[in-house]
Amino acid sequence: DEKSLADDVAVDADGNAYVTDVKGSKLWKVGVDGEILSTLTNPLFTPKEWYKSLAGLSGIVYHPDGYLIVIHTLGGYLLKIDLAKGDEVKLIELAGGPLSFGDGLELISPTKLVVAAGNPSGRLVESTDGWETASVVAKFKGPMHRFATAATVKDGKVYLNHMVGMGYPKKTHALVEFVL
Repeated sequence: DEKSLADDVAVDADGNAYVTDVKGSKLWKVGVDGEILSTLTNPLFTPKEWYKSLAGLSGIVYHPDGYLIVIHTLGGYLLKIDLAKGDEVKLIELAGGPLSFGDGLELISPTKLVVAAGNPSGRLVESTDGWETASVVAKFKGPMHRFATAATVKDGKVYLNHMVGMGYPKKTHALVEFVL
C-alpha cells in the first residue's frame, strides 16, 4: 500500500477541497459531502531526483480565476493546475531562485503570493501573466534555526508561522510579521 500524508488544503468556488499529499505526490479532490471525487497525478509532481520526492506537493491556494497554485517542497518549484482545462498541469517559470523547502502558500492578491519556506523563511512571488511565469520580488529572514510552515493575512499584514526547528530562542513556535 502506498504511503500518503495529507498536508494542505484549498477550497474552490463550488466548495470542493483540494488536498495535497506530500508523501505520495498527488492531489485529492474532495466534494462538499466529504467524498473523494478524484485523485490527480502528473509526472511534474515527481522530480527526477529520488530524494526530492521525500517531501513533495505541499502548499496550495485556489486562485479566483479558477486554478490552483501548488508548491513542491523539495523540488522548489510552483505548479499551476487549471481546473477549467481538465486539470491541466504546468510548471510556472520562476525567476529569482528556487523556492526550496517551500511549504505554506498565501495568495495576497491575484498577482502576489507569499511562500513560507526554509531560509529565507518567506518569499514574495509576483506574476503579471496569470501565473504562467513569476518572479521572487522580496525575501524575509525570520527567526534563526526555524522553518516557516504557513502564511496568513490579517488586516492587510502577512504573518509567517515558524513551527519547525530547534526552538531558539524559545521552545514554542513563533508567529512573525513579514513586512512587505
